[in-house]
Amino acid sequence: MEADADFALLELAESCVEGCAFSACDFSRATFADVAFSNCDFSNCDFSEAGFTRCTFSSCKFTGANLTESMLRLVEMCDSTCAYAFFTKAKLEDAAFRATDFVHADISEARLRRAAFDDVRFAGTSFFRTSLAGVDLSTCQMSDIVLSDTMSELRGCSMDLFQAAGIARRLGVIVKD
Repeated sequence: MEADADFALLELAESCVEGCAFSACDFSRATFADVAFSNCDFSNCDFSEAGFTRCTFSSCKFTGANLTESMLRLVEMCDSTCAYAFFTKAKLEDAAFRATDFVHADISEARLRRAAFDDVRFAGTSFFRTSLAGVDLSTCQMSDIVLSDTMSELRGCSMDLFQAAGIARRLGVIVKD
């Protein structure tokens, strides 16, 4: 296990990273291209302004990680956790997330382009000022998500009837069976 190490500005390409544990390490402004991460723990690491291109994450842990202003492009993440992680002002482009936990994550002011979420858990997750237009949330678990007063973040997204009823209740609409 590596703790508090400085990996700022690291460049890693065409690699497999498996079973590694990092704690509170600095990966700020690092770039990763064509990297497969498996069973890695990046809890409380700083990935601010980092770039990930054509990377995969399988069973990885980003609890409390800082990905502020990071770029995730052509990325796939499955069976992972991003609980309490910060994706503030991040760019997620052509990114797919499956069976991943975003409990209390901050995805505020982020830009999502062709982002896909399948069986993802959003509980207490902040989407403040992040447009979800074109995003299908119908297979996701959502509770107590943080939105602006106007809830404009939800304009143009897809959700199932149960999710829509929960949002309607937040607006003060009385939903009858």
